[in-house]
Amino acid sequence: MSSSFTNPITAEAPARAELKPATSPQPKLTRHLQSHIGWVMSLFLVGLGVKLGLICRFATSLPFFDQWGAEAGRLYSPYFQGHIPFENWFKAHNEHRLFFTRIYDFALLLLNGQWDSRLQMAGNALIHCGAIAGLGWLLAHLMGKKTWPYIWLPLALALVLPFAWENTLAGFQSQFYFLMLFSMLTIWLLSLSEPLSRRWWLGVAAAIASLFTTAAGMLACAAVAALVVLEILKVRRIQRRHVLTLAVCFAIGIAGLLLKKDVPSTAVLKANSLHFFFMALGRNFTWPRIWLFDESTWHLLPLFVLGWMYFRSSRKDAAADRMILGMGVWVILQCLATAYARGVNGSAPASRYMDSNSFIMIAGALSIIRLLTAYRQTMWFTTLFAVVTISYIWIKLFAGGLWELSVAGWNHDIPERVYSQRMWLKTTRAFLATDDLHALQGKRFMEIAYPDPEKLATFLRDPHVRRILPTCVRESLKVSQIEMGDHPFLQMTNAANLTDTPAGPYWISPALGTSGKFESLPIAPGALPYLEIPVAGYLAAPGASLELLDLSTSRIIRVQPPRTGAENWQSVFVKAPAGKFKILATSSPDNWFAFKEPRELGRFSYWTMLLLGAWKWVLWLGLGCLVLNLLLLMLPRRLDSSATNQDRLQAPAP
Repeated sequence: MSSSFTNPITAEAPARAELKPATSPQPKLTRHLQSHIGWVMSLFLVGLGVKLGLICRFATSLPFFDQWGAEAGRLYSPYFQGHIPFENWFKAHNEHRLFFTRIYDFALLLLNGQWDSRLQMAGNALIHCGAIAGLGWLLAHLMGKKTWPYIWLPLALALVLPFAWENTLAGFQSQFYFLMLFSMLTIWLLSLSEPLSRRWWLGVAAAIASLFTTAAGMLACAAVAALVVLEILKVRRIQRRHVLTLAVCFAIGIAGLLLKKDVPSTAVLKANSLHFFFMALGRNFTWPRIWLFDESTWHLLPLFVLGWMYFRSSRKDAAADRMILGMGVWVILQCLATAYARGVNGSAPASRYMDSNSFIMIAGALSIIRLLTAYRQTMWFTTLFAVVTISYIWIKLFAGGLWELSVAGWNHDIPERVYSQRMWLKTTRAFLATDDLHALQGKRFMEIAYPDPEKLATFLRDPHVRRILPTCVRESLKVSQIEMGDHPFLQMTNAANLTDTPAGPYWISPALGTSGKFESLPIAPGALPYLEIPVAGYLAAPGASLELLDLSTSRIIRVQPPRTGAENWQSVFVKAPAGKFKILATSSPDNWFAFKEPRELGRFSYWTMLLLGAWKWVLWLGLGCLVLNLLLLMLPRRLDSSATNQDRLQAPAP
């Protein structure tokens, strides 16, 4: 039996569609700007700009502490002797197998030709900011592009606040950034991919790589295993894909336990009782309010609520939930490991562990975002009110804790590190100038660059190490003056323990009222492409000049300080002549200036100094990208609103 009835709604749909004005495709540039890349770049550049500014202001290029044994003793000196034993790449450093850190530091040395901690710090900043920006892209891809502003804020706070200053201001800390990078890749690829697929195997590779970052690298597999168990409990059956992923996680976890080495020197740092373990654990869980240990419930509550909602929900689009929960489980395991291995007397986590601790904030903030967006429609009013209340309390606690922790780092911890760096320079320069072990002995722990004076002296006496030392303690190119008549420059000598500039001879213009001349004997070229020349005084005065004369090309290289009239020493960086060269100087009768012997500088060290000096431009560029992204995010809403109003005006009257 047929029917002639026609649905008026479906019949009217084509007519209504015809009323809509045709829309032309967006220009390519607009589509590009509205993609994720703009948000990724803004997050990357803002974080990088702040980190570069911190390094520029407070860091030193002098290696310190673990760098001497782990880098110079185990890699650099053997390399210049002709052979690095294969086991040195994987040998335990305390409890850790720092393969990727060793490869990374060694590559920087080969590229630069010089050992420079500030170059390593700048590289570390690039790795950290790149990893966090990539994580932001992944989360926005899973949660939706419109959530970018809410994702951007906690990730940016994790980059720009100085609570983890110890990682930012040390070259030998890249292992924490590699740990973060490979752990997030493991959680993403291994838990969100179909077993035996290409992405799943990449996740297996990332999980194996994480074992060679720090001893805590195996915890990424533990987090994935926890997610798989949660999914099994949720669906109430075990599937083949669950078994495969659990088997891989178990195997890699066992490998991680076997690779971990127990070291007596660090055993004293472990929690010395169950009471102290729980005290240290509470201080990890309550990050950033680490002086407390009884607020962990509030700090982790958004994550637990999301876990409960995910467990009870039948949503199919739960990839974002699994990623956030995986991050949360991972940071909880990191806190447990830190409380056990470094929880002596219930101590709070050190600054170097706080880049990992910051994932408590990241996972909590993302949990709140997810609850108030994806799950808002499924909540009863009372549940929604409770979630909003929890979110308010959580944000208030974290805002106060982040402020106090950052102020403590800025006002106390970083100035203390700067003082220590000045002492390291002073004692290291004194030893290099005198070869007297007493220059290193009898000093407090934070006054020498390595806690064992005898071992530090051994490293500094090694000719293979001395040839790669950074400019701040490097032996200078020797300069001798040709006799210049009645008004030569006067040769003086700096004390060996000065901290503002290396010890050694310097030349100062003659007394005011006379014009001095200086010409050096030919100087043999160095091995590195740039020179640092410390100068002081009024070199920019009329009639004053300091130049390098390349004897092979007769090319003149002018030495011009960045600031004029500075009576303290300041460094000028110039391209080194290709062959032998002379130093030529002329002084003004009305002013004076002085200069020191040049020291060699590596190419990447020079580029690093330029990058550090441009930190404000990097920061402003990132902020500009952020503002542009916010405008582009709001623009479609206004266009949609205008189109809706236009449709209403054009619609026929009923």
